[in-house]
Amino acid sequence: MNTSLILGQYIPEKSIIHELDPRSKIIGTALLSLAVFLSAFPEEQLIILVMVMIVILTSKISMRIHYLALKPFLFILALALLLQLIMTPGQNLIEFYFIKISVEGLQAAGSLGLRLLTLLILANLLSLTTTPMAFTAALERMLRPLGKLGFPVHELVMVMNISLRFIPLLLEEAERIRKAQLGRGADFRQGKMLGRIRRLGAVIIPVFRLSIYRAEMIATAMESRGYRGAEGRTRLNELRMKALDYVYIILSLGLCLLVTMTGGRGC
Repeated sequence: MNTSLILGQYIPEKSIIHELDPRSKIIGTALLSLAVFLSAFPEEQLIILVMVMIVILTSKISMRIHYLALKPFLFILALALLLQLIMTPGQNLIEFYFIKISVEGLQAAGSLGLRLLTLLILANLLSLTTTPMAFTAALERMLRPLGKLGFPVHELVMVMNISLRFIPLLLEEAERIRKAQLGRGADFRQGKMLGRIRRLGAVIIPVFRLSIYRAEMIATAMESRGYRGAEGRTRLNELRMKALDYVYIILSLGLCLLVTMTGGRGC
């Protein structure tokens, strides 16, 4: 496993979370995310975060893997917290020239930080414990009723499955091309911003061309094998919900309802 490119990767482990039906994991993640949005108090957000951390420990995936998966988003998270901190008006606690930090700003930044961190952990946990094939199979099964209305469910899920598989491949190719350009003397860190953006084209354009080439190869391979969409297709392993799956969904729903009742909002 490439520990530098965790995004979109599946980490195989023998845990309760890995053995859950992908449909229950998707529903549970959606309910917990909804609970995060509906939480009105920091205490509620902490309860949700504690439950998510318990699920993480149950998954038997090391915290280092979770940190590496979240690392690309830490800068965006820090920027969002900083903007929330300095742009929220209220009783000034610290004032330095035009920068004013208020008590309300600290509270808003803390609340936003807990929400964003929990949402990122939930999305990351779903990706690390569910294979792309299982994830897309669950989506196809859940969206099957739309197929009776003429909606191309199988084709949409197939595109999503291929896209998920492309993420680690494209990231790895981008890293390889970047190192090759650095070996040729390219410098992406020095100079003016506009110049650095132009030099990034030496990485972006080859990756873009490579993605088109891979897409053409996949299309040719599918056509040569007689792929005709969902017509007449069956699955080797059918999805089946177990008692533990319903327990996970009920716990997630219960937490969502609890947050709703204490926060005074509708779910």
